[in-house]
Amino acid sequence: MAIDVSLSAPPKSHKTEALENVASVRIPVRMDPSFDPRYTVNMGRVVEQWGVVPLAYLAQFADRRYTYGYVGSEDFTMYPILPPGTFVQIDESKSRVTDGAWRSEYERPIYFVETREGYTCCWCTLQQDDLILQSHPLSPVPVRLLKHPQEAEVLGQVVGVAMRLGEWSTVDSLPAPREPGALN
Repeated sequence: MAIDVSLSAPPKSHKTEALENVASVRIPVRMDPSFDPRYTVNMGRVVEQWGVVPLAYLAQFADRRYTYGYVGSEDFTMYPILPPGTFVQIDESKSRVTDGAWRSEYERPIYFVETREGYTCCWCTLQQDDLILQSHPLSPVPVRLLKHPQEAEVLGQVVGVAMRLGEWSTVDSLPAPREPGALN
């Protein structure tokens, strides 16, 4: 069963036949007409209808413990780790910003944040009443400083991603680079 795959974490990449005996899963079949793929959104708010479709592995996405987001085609905040067009799985029980000494950018928690302008995925630091939204160092998006919780709310931590590989944007299509040391 597909559910059995999530119970173990195989140490090596391999071909699986887990999908051969699964007949159908629930996936979004109708989106809100206002959904615009250029903007990062909370997918739970734009899925109008879930339906049973004969596709396997996607069954885990119907788990109500998680919220799902989409990184807009114009959101380069966490590029190149989370390029535009990435789907993210968010654990809302992990909405508290944590401090730590991470060994790499891949260990540092990425949060799904709602601001007055919309949603974004980013690293966060909380300093008193200010939430610092930190973009990836290679991203052209500047660091932002917003009042917490009035101007920005952490909805949860990104715990899973689904993204296409090999379809990266050219450097010409990226937004203009930010000024060094700029805080917004």
